[in-house]
Amino acid sequence: MARRPKNKYFAFFVFVIAIFLIISHSVFAEEKPLSLDRAVNEALERNPEILAAKRAYEAANARIWQAASLSDPVLGFEYDKIDADRALTGEPMKMYSLSQDIPFPTKLYLRAKIASKMARMAYENYKAKEKSIIAQTKSAYAELFLTYRTAVIQNENKSILGQFSSSAETRYSANRGTQADALKAQIELAKIDAELIMLEQKRLTSQAKLNVLMNRDPREELGEPVAVEPVNFNKPIDELYLDAKHNNPELKAYSYAIDRGRAAYDLSLNEFMPDFEVKFRQMVKRDRVDEKSWAGMLGVTVPLWFFQKQAFGVKEMRSELEMLQAEYRAKENMILFDVRDAYARVEANKKIVELYETAFLPQADQTVKAALKGYESGQADFLTLLDSQRMLTEFKLDHYKTILEFRIALADLERTVGINLDKSEKDDSHAKK
Repeated sequence: MARRPKNKYFAFFVFVIAIFLIISHSVFAEEKPLSLDRAVNEALERNPEILAAKRAYEAANARIWQAASLSDPVLGFEYDKIDADRALTGEPMKMYSLSQDIPFPTKLYLRAKIASKMARMAYENYKAKEKSIIAQTKSAYAELFLTYRTAVIQNENKSILGQFSSSAETRYSANRGTQADALKAQIELAKIDAELIMLEQKRLTSQAKLNVLMNRDPREELGEPVAVEPVNFNKPIDELYLDAKHNNPELKAYSYAIDRGRAAYDLSLNEFMPDFEVKFRQMVKRDRVDEKSWAGMLGVTVPLWFFQKQAFGVKEMRSELEMLQAEYRAKENMILFDVRDAYARVEANKKIVELYETAFLPQADQTVKAALKGYESGQADFLTLLDSQRMLTEFKLDHYKTILEFRIALADLERTVGINLDKSEKDDSHAKK
């Protein structure tokens, strides 16, 4: 009987520990590493600019049936006391009427066609906004990744310079070096500390930019971005030109604008055709419907002033159509230029990245090793060692900056072409299998 309280407390203790583990597991499970796919998907789902463009498309799509619909009928009521007196009946005459305006049938079709093309334009503008936000998200992600990698490189450099500083102080204490060598190392360490402070400011700015694109609080911490797979990009420029002509949403929107202009021009020609009005009137006597007393009317509009109204409307629509066609050609030329520019930047940065990885970085690393060996043997001075280490660090930083420029150029090229070009080597290998 004396053991029951102990077992009871032990069971309660185990229960509390289990609850703590469950809560802590759920908390840490939410802290997933930030990947590019997650950032892009979240931006597509939550970005307010994309949402606004989508709602604009939905609104334009809802106008199609409105444009194809007839105007509301008019229900009328007439009360005629004078006519009743003339008829010597002593009863007022009541008349109910129903009238409907009916435009020429092709006009309704063309108005619906214009609204349909406007909806397609809104849809392509919505897709263009998606492509733009994706490109901005990829660029912001690359900037944030570069900031983290730069901080890692600077911390590694700080650790190495700390070792150099300790070695210089040791050599100075043993009268094998000068005090200037130790001071130079301390100056380099102080410069790195200042650089790390500026990197933190850049990190916060890049993180806030990415948060805004994802519709988050700019102050929210996102964590360190995951490294993106290397890109295997080898598409020829002529193929990219064709892709841009067929897939660029902005160019598609201009194409639908031309279709809308043609429909508007056809509608202006149909304005010479008459519209109709149908009206039915029913007389009521002594609050009873008189089946024999009714009237019907058919009215037709006469475009009498066509030389002032309809003719100038046709001229207006013809000029607008020619304007849209010229704007399409100008937009197409601009898009092809953007493809050429982005493609040139992608290829140039791709080659420079290869140079860093195959030549600059290995050679700079060998230079540091040789300078360190020479310094330890007394064949090289401390300044040569510092310069070689500084050169290696600059090459590492420039390497990642070039990767950033490559990613930004590729994102711009994807936005212009209208399709995803970021095919990693891993994806490419799966495709071959």
